[in-house]
Amino acid sequence: MPNQPKPKEGAIPDLSGLISKEDLHKKGSFATYMNWARTTQYLREHAPGWGFHLAAKDEEYVWKAPGGSGYLMCFFQNGETRTPLFPFPIMDNRNNPVPLDKISARDVTDSHRRALCACAAFVFGLAYELWAKIEIDEAAESDKAEAQPKITRTPRVNGQKTMNN
Repeated sequence: MPNQPKPKEGAIPDLSGLISKEDLHKKGSFATYMNWARTTQYLREHAPGWGFHLAAKDEEYVWKAPGGSGYLMCFFQNGETRTPLFPFPIMDNRNNPVPLDKISARDVTDSHRRALCACAAFVFGLAYELWAKIEIDEAAESDKAEAQPKITRTPRVNGQKTMNN
């Protein structure tokens, strides 16, 4: 990310506005996503030392949800700095919750990758544009405009400053 200062050791880096259209893929005719491997590469490059983890409850990584489905609790950690837990549901390919007794290893690994991407957007702002459903180029321009200081000027009439009452 050009022109952004490096965060202090242990500080949570802001990775918003980092992705480009070249990072995006289409799934079917509706879903736009960024590959989880690209997400991890961006994290290695721009958030060194931050590792993604799943929290266990009673030595189990799948937590029981109300209604009988399951979810993961994940977080990032860098040394002693740990982000708050981020829940992520274990879902099928149609985004329906999977009943706890039907969750397979494949469901857990697929959800782990999806949780990594969602948690990275939540914690670092990485690929937040996809979750906010805004165009990547628009977001980059908006981020740039917000970063520039706003200058207010006193109105002038015939070259003279005016007073607003």
